[in-house]
Amino acid sequence: MTTEYIQTALNKLKELGVHEIVIEFDGSGDSGSIEYISIRRSDGTEIDVKFTTDYPVRSSRYENGDWINEVQVKQMSIREVLESYCYDELEKTNIDWYNNDGGFGELRITLSDEASIELEVNQRYTEYNTYSFNLSEV
Repeated sequence: MTTEYIQTALNKLKELGVHEIVIEFDGSGDSGSIEYISIRRSDGTEIDVKFTTDYPVRSSRYENGDWINEVQVKQMSIREVLESYCYDELEKTNIDWYNNDGGFGELRITLSDEASIELEVNQRYTEYNTYSFNLSEV
């Protein structure tokens, strides 16, 4: 469902001269968030793009013993759309990037003749070594 909406937004960004979008995220403990959104021209200069577009927003609520899921199309700023799209794609991976040691990564969108969307997720983990000694033979 989000495909047509994100494609419309990306087409508009391309018309405005955007070549690359990088969305960085980070999480740990029990939360995660989008840390930074970079929108750049082909020469690498960052630009501030402001427009609104439609995007489907999912919500759920518990009512009378059942979960009710809803999708509502809302008018959002392009930055809100990009952030929501990144969260949607992260959700699809089923990778836990926000609990315990967490994770980080980026969603990179290149808008050229051969457009591409790449998502990289890195999970953190704690490693430890255990040493045991028998001290009863002193």
